[in-house]
Amino acid sequence: MGGNYPDRYVIMMIGAIMVAAALAFWQLIGVIILAGTLAVVLLPIHRSFIRVINPAVSSFLIATLVLLVVTSAIGFTITIFYTHSEYISYIINTILEWVSSLAATGTPTVGQSEMNEWIMLQLDTFSEWTSALVYQAPMILVKCVVFLMALMAFIYKGDEIYTEIVESLPGRLSSGVKEISTTAVGTLYAIYVVHVITAVITFLLAIPFFYFLGYDYVLFYATIAGLFQLIPILGPSLLMIFLAIYALSIGDLRGAALIALIGYPIVCAVPDLIFRPLIMGMRAKLNPLLMWIGFFGGLAVMGLIGFILGPLIIALVVSGYVVMIRELKAAKTEENAVA
Repeated sequence: MGGNYPDRYVIMMIGAIMVAAALAFWQLIGVIILAGTLAVVLLPIHRSFIRVINPAVSSFLIATLVLLVVTSAIGFTITIFYTHSEYISYIINTILEWVSSLAATGTPTVGQSEMNEWIMLQLDTFSEWTSALVYQAPMILVKCVVFLMALMAFIYKGDEIYTEIVESLPGRLSSGVKEISTTAVGTLYAIYVVHVITAVITFLLAIPFFYFLGYDYVLFYATIAGLFQLIPILGPSLLMIFLAIYALSIGDLRGAALIALIGYPIVCAVPDLIFRPLIMGMRAKLNPLLMWIGFFGGLAVMGLIGFILGPLIIALVVSGYVVMIRELKAAKTEENAVA
């Protein structure tokens, strides 16, 4: 009878090794987990590639493609802000002059000195952040290299590892793991792919709105709205608040009203509250409310990586609960049948 079950001391030893490895590489564990979750979403591309090329070459090409996409996105964002820096400075100066004029008339508002202090505080904070970034550059480089290597490894061996684990489990446990993994894959798809799709939808909705608003640089504003949609929690709402203040500063009450009554609901709320839950529900098969709990809770507890891990953990808990209830009901049915 004992030979049908794995030796508990072997399991304990392997568990201790895994815990020790996690503690030893704790500073890199977030990067490795991030690479693993992204690899799950990219595996369908890998399965298509290996029909015509070597699996190792496929994993390398996909990791290289990810690197190119990320670096291109960062470079594009920096270029967009740099090429429009004079225009952005003009808007900021216009707002500051408006605030100063309001203060001169006795209108209760933030004074020029307070505004200057706030700006200097933000500049100092940004300077400290960039200094810390330069100081941490070697570690950031190491994390980037580890991320790419882990991504290649997970893509290259992901299917094989998953198959080995599932096939080594008892029948009912194997089926439960398959069900949970299906939910996990759908959730990760919803997090990564749907996030990008929502940003694209925001960009497309922003183009006609900013054109109708009548301001110059329609594509610039639409691009910023799409890029901000990729930022957890804030999204394009930050852009709308900024533009609403600018509209008031130039006396454009029509523009301020359009931003408040049309811009925010269509460009900010519609993608987040309608399209995102709708598309997520098609794949994740998880209540959108639970997804949002995962997003906000994950960000609060784990930082930016919590935006990925929060919903994933919620999905695993829910799918695990469903499997547990089904197994308990099956065991109760068998017990009643024997009785």
